[in-house]
Amino acid sequence: MIRNILFDLGGVLIDLDPQRSIEAFKRLLSASGEASPVSTLDLLGAGESQLVEQYQTGAITSDDFFGSIQRLCRPGTTRQELVEAWRAMLLSLPERRLAKIRQLKAKGYHIYILSNINEDHVEWTLEHFRQWGITVGIDIDQVFFSNEIHIAKPDVRCYEYVIRTTGIQPTETIYIDDLQQNIAAGKEVGFVTLQALGDEWLGEIDKLLQ
Repeated sequence: MIRNILFDLGGVLIDLDPQRSIEAFKRLLSASGEASPVSTLDLLGAGESQLVEQYQTGAITSDDFFGSIQRLCRPGTTRQELVEAWRAMLLSLPERRLAKIRQLKAKGYHIYILSNINEDHVEWTLEHFRQWGITVGIDIDQVFFSNEIHIAKPDVRCYEYVIRTTGIQPTETIYIDDLQQNIAAGKEVGFVTLQALGDEWLGEIDKLLQ
């Protein structure tokens, strides 16, 4: 019997457009046509950027992260410009998804979030949770952010940490993520998995809960 739903955040609940951040960084670079310091895959936590990896596992601070990028940018680039570029990929949590979370919660399912994220995006997320009327501990039982637990998906230790901390049983848990490598790792620890492709999961999850 399914008792728990473990959600990824970006790309599942919150819409993402990493290319918006790529383009924003390009406009801040010191030399016209210079390569962006991060790629689309890096922004999703699935590329080869050591800087992004360090940031999303909490190995470096926001000051370290933005300072490293600032050195690549045109003179006079401000911290606020960098923050706005970094956040440009973050869009919104559509009402239909929020309604689904609340519907599942009302039916008695435990709701958790496990996200590859970073200090600045956590700040943005928690601020927008308040705007959207989402309360951790009520609408969502618990959140796990990679920069706070110092492990990022698809490292199976992420999932083991969630299991150990919450006491949930993997076979009683649906795990929803948009990236195949994360889904594969979730299967490895025994979760019932569902890969999110747009909004298809809104209907597919009901089938798994029948």
